[in-house]
Amino acid sequence: MAYLTLKNTSLKKYNSLGLNVQAAQLYLPLDSQGLLEVLELTKTTKRILIGKGCNILLTREYYDESYAFIITTMEDDLVLTETELIADAGVNLSRLAWFALEQSLGGYAFLEDIPGTVGGALIMNAGQYEFSFGQLVNWIDLYDTTTNTLSRIIPDKDYFTYRQSKISSHEIVIRAGLKTEPGNDEETLTAILKYKKDRYLKQPRKYPNAGSVFKRPYKEGQSYYVWKLFDEVELRGHQIGDAQVSEKHPGFIVNCGNAKPQDMVDLVKECQKRVKEHFDIDLELEWKVID
Repeated sequence: MAYLTLKNTSLKKYNSLGLNVQAAQLYLPLDSQGLLEVLELTKTTKRILIGKGCNILLTREYYDESYAFIITTMEDDLVLTETELIADAGVNLSRLAWFALEQSLGGYAFLEDIPGTVGGALIMNAGQYEFSFGQLVNWIDLYDTTTNTLSRIIPDKDYFTYRQSKISSHEIVIRAGLKTEPGNDEETLTAILKYKKDRYLKQPRKYPNAGSVFKRPYKEGQSYYVWKLFDEVELRGHQIGDAQVSEKHPGFIVNCGNAKPQDMVDLVKECQKRVKEHFDIDLELEWKVID
């Protein structure tokens, strides 16, 4: 049996917002085979896969036996072949960036300080600046929960778009084959350190957060920075319970104490409401909501 099972356990350390909610069932696969075993075992439940727990919002105080939380961070094989880099869904993005540098591969530096894992990065096409994860992908192994089958897909040019992919809600990432373009070690290291410094200086580090809350909105062909919109409607530092729009960077919502799921939900709705009323702009969540 290549997995561990926990009953009635806290999810606090499994979500980067640090929300202290409880789950009746939690599974920890030890490798990709263990993940497939857990998927077979839990096929009658609502399966929630979590990597680093970034970009998710848990909205309940307790998730009963109808849910199965599956933590993928121990399913993290990373193998370089002659033609590609094969990464399990649970591989940490920072580890992937440094591994690529060690192998003198280019194109991975932007991942170093993006929180999360390969699985999540594929689903949401994680990225920053002009770079996104989809640019690195050769193929993806997906488990279809409707048919309980495993298949390999090769993404076409429209498979990945801004902060999203065509991976459906009933598909689970197992692993991916990634490109191996040669890089310049010195340039790559310089880029890694620059990205890390930029994000450290600009983003909140004092309190737990789940990454950028909303996608960059567009209206009449023009894009807007969320943090600028929030400053216009006085949301910087706005707080409900212990959920707070970050004072350092209002594009983030932080847990500045012991925030409850409902605090987070209410604050997200308040942000959307003010921006809609003032600018007639609908903010779309970048976070995945776990109802």
